[in-house]
Amino acid sequence: MPDDESPDQPEQPGSAYPSDSPAGVSGRIECSPENIEQGLAKLVLSLIELLHQLLERQAIRRMEGGCLTDQQVEEMGEALMKLEAKINELAANFGLTPADLNLDLGPLGRLVE
Repeated sequence: MPDDESPDQPEQPGSAYPSDSPAGVSGRIECSPENIEQGLAKLVLSLIELLHQLLERQAIRRMEGGCLTDQQVEEMGEALMKLEAKINELAANFGLTPADLNLDLGPLGRLVE
């Protein structure tokens, strides 16, 4: 390894560090001047998708615990469906798919299941 490279440096094309990503798939959010909007949208929507997943899990726990009325279950279900539809709509506006929002966190795995 050359002295000017360290394991903490980002992987460069032609780098001696192999990529864990499949060929043609970048595990990084691209935020170059040309595509800054899409990169930021991907990051923000990924975080919103994570929160959506957490809210769904919490809703399921509350339903299974029996601490919600039928009306509350209905309202929560509608709200979660609307949130999912809005996430998908915004992702499509930026040319992203739902799979694009599931960021690869390296050794930690994928952002959401």
